[in-house]
Amino acid sequence: MLTCAIGQAQPPAPPSFPAHGLSFDWVAVARGQSARINVLNQAVSPAPQGPAGCRIALQFYDAQGQLLRELIIPRLEMGQSASLDLNRDDFPGSDPLSLQAITAFGYGGGANPPAQLLQRIAMCNIIPSLEIYDNGTGNIRVVMTDARPLPGPPQPVQ
Repeated sequence: MLTCAIGQAQPPAPPSFPAHGLSFDWVAVARGQSARINVLNQAVSPAPQGPAGCRIALQFYDAQGQLLRELIIPRLEMGQSASLDLNRDDFPGSDPLSLQAITAFGYGGGANPPAQLLQRIAMCNIIPSLEIYDNGTGNIRVVMTDARPLPGPPQPVQ
């Protein structure tokens, strides 16, 4: 079974990628393996108006920038975790599948958000990890915890 991180150099992000969140290096997932994104909202304390919850999307993209699988969690509460699996065997072909795992969250609108939304975003402390595991045995082959911030939306020229 072949599983490896594909170098540090990454192609430019396709326009379909989200603007805010965290991403992992590209990985190759072989037949008989699956990839799993895990996230934990490790917020330190609830917001004064009520419990902090983060809207988050867990996403897998292929090398062409196509969204392969997505899970949208409307409100990941403080202390809760979530995960999304992608089984390589669900896709055609026999070559390893190159994937990028992304956790998208935060504010991405145009106008200034209301204070309540900003406070809610500030209360999110998303801790992600990415695993590659064997489907038959469940043995974990790779664990990645070094997610990096997405570059964000383009800034207007002033």
